[in-house]
Amino acid sequence: MASTTTVEIKKQIEDKNYRRYVLSVTAGQEDLVVKNLQERINKQNLNDDVIEFMNPKINETSMKKGEKVVKQKKLFPGYLFFKSKMNDHIWYVVRNTPGVRLIVGAETRPVPLTDQEYEDIIRQINQSQERSDMKIPYKLGDLVMIKHGDLKGTQGVIQEIDAEKGTVVVQVEILGQNTPVIIDFDKIELV
Repeated sequence: MASTTTVEIKKQIEDKNYRRYVLSVTAGQEDLVVKNLQERINKQNLNDDVIEFMNPKINETSMKKGEKVVKQKKLFPGYLFFKSKMNDHIWYVVRNTPGVRLIVGAETRPVPLTDQEYEDIIRQINQSQERSDMKIPYKLGDLVMIKHGDLKGTQGVIQEIDAEKGTVVVQVEILGQNTPVIIDFDKIELV
């Protein structure tokens, strides 16, 4: 009888299908946790069982001093996603990796994301990437003041925006005439 109980305990979790799980990890250490997980998975020969890690990031582009600056922004700070089969051994290896706080939704056994939850996350990642392609601090019709150069202190209205170049066309009055002036994002401010 004791051997039956032992077998049942060893087989508490057994899912041979690949499913996606969410990990709560130490914020700011997501990349390190992925590296630790990959090393542990390799050492335990679980590469065929744990097949994918995802730490969603988007490129955020902005203008600083006339230069285009691209930096990566984590979409879900403090969380990682992984795709895996699941059993007691995999669960033990993952949850005992340094930096892993818990498998989300799991008290006594890991709970995978539903297909709908995963699709919603992917949709959110894609929408965030589209929105972040260029953070443009201005919109057409904004009243701005020029901060630098010969026209410093002059006010005008934004007529065009060129996100690729990081410039705007501002309609300013010079000698009684409306004149379009091309100016970098960082050389103007909202009034």
